Amino acid sequence: MSSVQALGGPSAGQTCVLILIFTVLLQSLCVAVTYLYFTNELKQMQDKYSKSGIACLLKEDDSSWDSIDEENMNSPCWQAKWQLRQFIRKAPRVERIWARK
Repeated sequence: MSSVQALGGPSAGQTCVLILIFTVLLQSLCVAVTYLYFTNELKQMQDKYSKSGIACLLKEDDSSWDSIDEENMNSPCWQAKWQLRQFIRKAPRVERIWARK
């Protein structure tokens, strides 16, 4: 009495392994596509903000330095210029402190 397997059909174990391999490959493909998509989007955002930041700093408009105007204070361009000016103002002080030591 021997058990006879149906000829031509894969066993249950082989089917399970094939489904597992297919699932892993499908997940890998989805992760790769998602990674490429978000990497491209991030690069576009970096380029956009980098260009706008440089344009902001190169713009010769000093009228946006009115610290009373709240709309200007909320502008990312104004904030970047303000932080840069604060850094420049503090830089000579740091040099004097280092010179004393």
